[in-house]
Amino acid sequence: MRGLFVSLLTLSLVFTSCEDFLEEYSTIGLSADKLTDINAMNSLNAGAYSNMRNINAYEHMQSTTLVRDVLIRRSANWQPWFTWTDAGMPQMFNRYTVAYNAFNKVNMVLNADIDNMYGTAAEKASAKGDAYFLRAFCYFHLNNWFSNPTTGKSVPLVTTVMGTTDRVTQATPAEIMTQVEADIEAARTNLAISGGITSYSAATAMAAKIYFYHGKYNLAYERANEVITSGGFALEQNVADIYTKGNTSAEVIFSVITNRSEDTFGSASIGFNNYQADDANGITSLNPNGVLGKLRAADPNDKRFTDLMTEKDGVVYTDGKYPNNNVDYIGIRLAEMYLTRAESNIMVNNTVSAQDVSDVNAVKNRAGASDVVSGTPGKSAMLEIIFNERSKELYNETGDRFFNTRRLQKSIVNESGNGFIPFSDYSLKLYNLIPQSEIEIHNLN
Repeated sequence: MRGLFVSLLTLSLVFTSCEDFLEEYSTIGLSADKLTDINAMNSLNAGAYSNMRNINAYEHMQSTTLVRDVLIRRSANWQPWFTWTDAGMPQMFNRYTVAYNAFNKVNMVLNADIDNMYGTAAEKASAKGDAYFLRAFCYFHLNNWFSNPTTGKSVPLVTTVMGTTDRVTQATPAEIMTQVEADIEAARTNLAISGGITSYSAATAMAAKIYFYHGKYNLAYERANEVITSGGFALEQNVADIYTKGNTSAEVIFSVITNRSEDTFGSASIGFNNYQADDANGITSLNPNGVLGKLRAADPNDKRFTDLMTEKDGVVYTDGKYPNNNVDYIGIRLAEMYLTRAESNIMVNNTVSAQDVSDVNAVKNRAGASDVVSGTPGKSAMLEIIFNERSKELYNETGDRFFNTRRLQKSIVNESGNGFIPFSDYSLKLYNLIPQSEIEIHNLN
């Protein structure tokens, strides 16, 4: 079989490490006959983690461009993402093949006889927990990008090690969601015993994100609440510190660590190159007619604008979250958990509580926002406040800006900035297509 899958018998993995805890596992020459111990399992997980740099590399840029938070000043590559009105989402910057390379690695771990390998219970749990987490994380993002509302199909669901003659079929979005939920809970169970590349807190926060987007708000609330009340994380006093500190920030729960000495490509370099405050080299600037631009106009002294954006050359650059090529890509942080807990609680109880207001104001107060919530707003008003807060807090990071806009069926500003495109006009257009080569190999549709 060509395409996604590599034969287990001929497998030879060469990938880069991300941090000291990965460097102890050599992956050069790793072959089927060596996949019998915990070190081999950890090496496979490390390779899948390294793949995540490429899986996430363009996600923040795609998300912010699709909702037209930014203007594309130059770049034939990125202009179609802004002018998608008639053509739909362009077929480029595809994370599909890299994700299945990662699945091939973690599926080897999860189909291995880890329980009978030499090692402690903690070592075995760590290897399994990492593999479950990485598979859940990647399938969650693929399902959000590739679910086709016209056909009712998503990506292939592969949980076993594939051979050269095996073929796959597409799963439904619901089937992927079920697997993602099972995997993230298995990750939590194992990582509660011992963490590895990932951690129990990261799995719990990821579970909150997953349940939030799956509409299971009671579980989203429980998982977000567990992370917040654990006391293991704290909001940074200065928003800019989140991005310069990266993985070491007290606010960051999970990140993809950048190692420029070994891997020059990934989310950090793409973010820096595209958002940089340089008229000759940067590609984007803030769209004053977009949601984010209007939120900035309404509260220009909010630190998420003053500290993370640069106004010069007659435009506003959204450069602050990627100040250089060396920053870590932040996947989940505490501020998101506050906003997730608040909205989930409202959706479960159909009313706004004092805790919900406090959660939102914790994020607003850190940013020095002028529109701190007073009193107890009604449900509709508070949900709109939270949408705006997620927009201000999570732009240029994960796919949240696009995912959340679509989840709530919000309109998106049009190309001219004179109006909005309703959900009904873009809902059948804005999804990724499976690469044509994979469609032909596996006879997908």
